[in-house]
Amino acid sequence: MQRSSLGSLATLLGVLASPTVLAAQAAVDPSIAPRAAQLASSGQRERATEMLGGYLATAPDDGAAWLELGKLYLADSRDWHRMGHAGQPPASLFLDFAAAALDQSLRLPTDSGALVRALVEIDRAAGEVEVEGWSTARSGFRPMGSAVPPTYVAEVGRNLVNSCPVGGVLVTGTDLEAVAAWSAALEDRAREDLVLLLAQRFVMDSLYRLRMAQALGIAPDSTTRAALTDLSLRRPVCLSPATDTAATPLARLTAVRMVRIAGAATPESSDPLSVVELLEASFAHPDAVSSEVLGLYREAARFNPLLCSSLLAPLGAPGRDGCGR
Repeated sequence: MQRSSLGSLATLLGVLASPTVLAAQAAVDPSIAPRAAQLASSGQRERATEMLGGYLATAPDDGAAWLELGKLYLADSRDWHRMGHAGQPPASLFLDFAAAALDQSLRLPTDSGALVRALVEIDRAAGEVEVEGWSTARSGFRPMGSAVPPTYVAEVGRNLVNSCPVGGVLVTGTDLEAVAAWSAALEDRAREDLVLLLAQRFVMDSLYRLRMAQALGIAPDSTTRAALTDLSLRRPVCLSPATDTAATPLARLTAVRMVRIAGAATPESSDPLSVVELLEASFAHPDAVSSEVLGLYREAARFNPLLCSSLLAPLGAPGRDGCGR
């Protein structure tokens, strides 16, 4: 990503803040965001960013284009970490620009804008782990304010957190699980006995891996599976439903609520699980994100069929799809 692309967004946001902004705006072109996504997926992310910046300068009411622009800057931030934490601009600046673009998308109707905006803050928190370590970063986590995820995402996060025994390490495998669990544990200051581990970042980000290895007392140069296998000998390791099989410890796994646990048994959380928020969203305004959350519950039920007749019962047939297989 070149500095010119960052400068373009800064200029664009300055224009939009003006009281005389674009008296004659261009019509929204629904093909722009998909075209930008296609360019980015083919390795032309900078070109996609520049195209979106030029387009949004004349059509600032395209929520999907703002959302796509925010995703591109988030991807730039992750590349900075993946490529050795070197070069300019730093990841923190990419996250600032991702947040600015996504804040614009929140003014307009998009399915996943709130989720991706919250993800920016989770990535920011993970960056703080690299600087300060897990304990300090957790205690210093700042409230997410308007960047909170949808209520049913926070709800599944509480369910994941409350599925992990006291003193456990909760391993999340996808961005959705990360936003859910981290917002529940850090934003709500819940379950301070838990450590949260981002499996994908642990694999690809050397500094995050080092800091988390220090926090957990595991070898940073071993494979993820070997590290978690060793860890499970000393404390419960809780695997979220979408955790990659490559990270699964070589240990006996026990399905408890929404997670699978490797390691010695410890006292379970007494907090109940709930799908009230998802049930309400599914009836009132179903969208792609609520469907993804529903898929997460289904995946959990694949490992723990008891969820079919308990937690997922209020969701009816859609929630129990795949139960018993």
